[in-house]
Amino acid sequence: MHRAHVRFLAWIVAASIIAALAAPDFLQLLGAAVGDAFGTVLPAIPFAALLTVLFLLRWRDLREILLSENGVTSEAPTRLLGIGIIASLLLLRGFSMQSVYSSAVAVVFAFYGTSLVMNPLTRRITLPYTVIYAIGVAAPALLQWGLGEPLATLSSTLSAKVIALGGLPLTWYGNQFEFVSKTGDTIAATITPGCSSIVSVTTFLGLLALMHMDLKKDLSSTIKLALAGVAALTILNAARIAILVWIGYSDGAIAFWALHNWIGYVLFIGFYLVALFAYSGMGKRSPSESLAHARYS
Repeated sequence: MHRAHVRFLAWIVAASIIAALAAPDFLQLLGAAVGDAFGTVLPAIPFAALLTVLFLLRWRDLREILLSENGVTSEAPTRLLGIGIIASLLLLRGFSMQSVYSSAVAVVFAFYGTSLVMNPLTRRITLPYTVIYAIGVAAPALLQWGLGEPLATLSSTLSAKVIALGGLPLTWYGNQFEFVSKTGDTIAATITPGCSSIVSVTTFLGLLALMHMDLKKDLSSTIKLALAGVAALTILNAARIAILVWIGYSDGAIAFWALHNWIGYVLFIGFYLVALFAYSGMGKRSPSESLAHARYS
């Protein structure tokens, strides 16, 4: 097996073991969180696969770095920093087990700390991904804590306006709505902070940041797509709720809640593919921007 592949696989195995020690309840917490929100963990698989693909797009650069790594005594300060990160994660494992968000951040830093210990030169690639993944994991919780109710109210207002266009007999009580379907079912639901497109927006911005690095786009193009994407996702979320209400009104509660478990993923993946197509045609970095990026990465 090639030396680069051996180093890479050794890192993955070691990092997985350390992540399991630092955040032993991560998979259980993740399964419960996704199950509560969507009823099944299966729709989350495409997102995990997408993050893996975006990282492996850098394999050529990563391979060159792995081949240039020296012995265990090289890059001593970086290796010591990695040991410090791993030790901190193990000491704080009680904190990381408190929620799926802290547990996920611990997993991200477990992989980063292990990379510093085993392959210190890879920090040029792993640091930006670590920052983006950690922020992406923590952002939904922070936004829901700080801006959850205002965002839920905004989502409710937009949804009410979209649903009103269809003339459906719907009654609103703040962020709650209720209606009787054609099948006779009474359906009531609440637009919570988690239903206000927070996760979709933060996921999109995280993926956009990764694409900005991998596709080498100029910053102005990325900012324009970020602003347009946030606005589009907010409106798309209102449309999602309107579709749910329409299906529930036509086919009853079972159809309403069954569609609720999947429609968000379907709409987001479709949106992301359109955004990716649009982004691929936008301008790339100028030579000066690329040089500056290379210096700081």
